[in-house]
Amino acid sequence: MKINKKTIGGFILIVFGISVFFGGGSFGFMIPLAIGGLLTYAGIKRFAAGKTITGIILGGIGAMMLICSLPFLVGIALAAAMVYYGWKLMKNGSAESDVSGFDPEPASAGYQSHFDDEWENFLKKK
Repeated sequence: MKINKKTIGGFILIVFGISVFFGGGSFGFMIPLAIGGLLTYAGIKRFAAGKTITGIILGGIGAMMLICSLPFLVGIALAAAMVYYGWKLMKNGSAESDVSGFDPEPASAGYQSHFDDEWENFLKKK
């Protein structure tokens, strides 16, 4: 893989994405996110079952917990997008600059080296 501007840019995006994922988005917000999701689900189920007051209360508490977790979700989404596009940029950058690993040109019929002469002489002697 050759290093060019796209490869360097992709690497920088991946590093920033990983730092946002592990540093900016602390995993402490995952617990309220899960609890909020479960409360919202339970509230919707109760509301559908005819228990409107408890359904609205549970759904409201769960929705507030989910809204409070919104910065965490945005940070995680941003980190994932940065890593994805950084990886994509690195792969495209290396594919454009690297035409092929090793593709020797075929020898022309008119080109004869000293080794070829000696090899032909050796084959004739056999």
